[in-house]
Amino acid sequence: MVLNVSCFSCSSINFDYNGPLEEEEDYYRSLAGGDAKGDDGHGDDGGGHGEFGVHITYEDLYAAMIFFTAIYVAGVFASRVLKMPSLVGEIFAGIILGPPLADYIPNPEAFVLLGEIGLILLVLEAGIDIDLSTLSLIGTRGIIIAIIGSIAPIAIALAIAFALGFDTKASIAAGATFGPTSLGIAMNILRQGKIVNTPVGQLIVSAAVIDDMIALIILSQLSALEGDATVAQIVAPIVSALGFLIVGGYIAVFIFPKLINATIMKKVPQEQKGKAEMIIMFALILALMPATYYAKASFLMGVFIAGLAFCRSHDLHHLFVTQFKRLMQWLMRIFFAASIGFQVPIKDFGNGTVIWQGLVFTLALLGKIGTGLLVPNFTQSGRFQGFHLRDVFVTGFSMVCFKRAFGCVPCFELE
Repeated sequence: MVLNVSCFSCSSINFDYNGPLEEEEDYYRSLAGGDAKGDDGHGDDGGGHGEFGVHITYEDLYAAMIFFTAIYVAGVFASRVLKMPSLVGEIFAGIILGPPLADYIPNPEAFVLLGEIGLILLVLEAGIDIDLSTLSLIGTRGIIIAIIGSIAPIAIALAIAFALGFDTKASIAAGATFGPTSLGIAMNILRQGKIVNTPVGQLIVSAAVIDDMIALIILSQLSALEGDATVAQIVAPIVSALGFLIVGGYIAVFIFPKLINATIMKKVPQEQKGKAEMIIMFALILALMPATYYAKASFLMGVFIAGLAFCRSHDLHHLFVTQFKRLMQWLMRIFFAASIGFQVPIKDFGNGTVIWQGLVFTLALLGKIGTGLLVPNFTQSGRFQGFHLRDVFVTGFSMVCFKRAFGCVPCFELE
């Protein structure tokens, strides 16, 4: 008989063994990760985990390599040939190779997990990159844009849904889909345009974070339509979201930096301060993510606040960029291909009703595009002319980037 023994390098060694005892065959099979009864997806020819450890099949590994190559090539093609953001090609690669169409990618949940980690790091970077002096100039305007950018598209979509004959619950769910702005997509586009650290870039980032909070509050109220929601279930998301945004933001900017400088950082050598701050920041993330999540706020807000607490640290900013820049590029490619591309029900697009009603619903995005008209004139150009007109369009279309995670929630609420 031929035994397959997996070694720690995840490769396989085949050799002939002619031992007479069936017990020995069972023993070696168990070492290889399978059972004594033969191939069941966890033995000689399959992947999985057994007594000897966790291992995968060659086919799954090769399919993953094809996926990585495909999203990279698709992104380059979209940016260099089509003159579009690379994320467009990456999303299409995920749609084609993922569960929506070919279903070729093994363990799609693992890729979605990696993509969500990339989103967390991107939101963390957004917090670190906040310029407090610029934010103080546009803070109020950012709140106004976020509020209008959430309420206006929701109201338009709600009206469209009622006009199309949907019931109240379905109409509210459809409206809520258009509320949030995806900080992940917006940040990716702003970074490619090299305007993240400009006043308009900071305006979009702050508006997207607040917009995310507002949309989460609205979505949390959908459960009230079931008729069994308590007052606590309705009020908790509102109070926690506002509390973390206002109180948490204030502590992160004005109290926490002074506290760690007075107690911890003064004992750390100058050349090690960046690493020490990095450790503290990730510890803060591990504390704030569950705190915001279980308080019915967005866990991404917790990540953003953790980054905001270190927005004044040049050492941390430099270390973060050098340590995570390349990693984040690949994780964001996976995010757009898997976390977004895998969720698109492309096969349903063959339904004519889905297409024409979907096109009608896109009119709700005018509520977000219109927020660009509220952008202050940060340039020397005349109002709504030259560079100011550019900022108007950049802000409006950046707010249009609605979040995949929220977009899926109303669909589940309707079932």
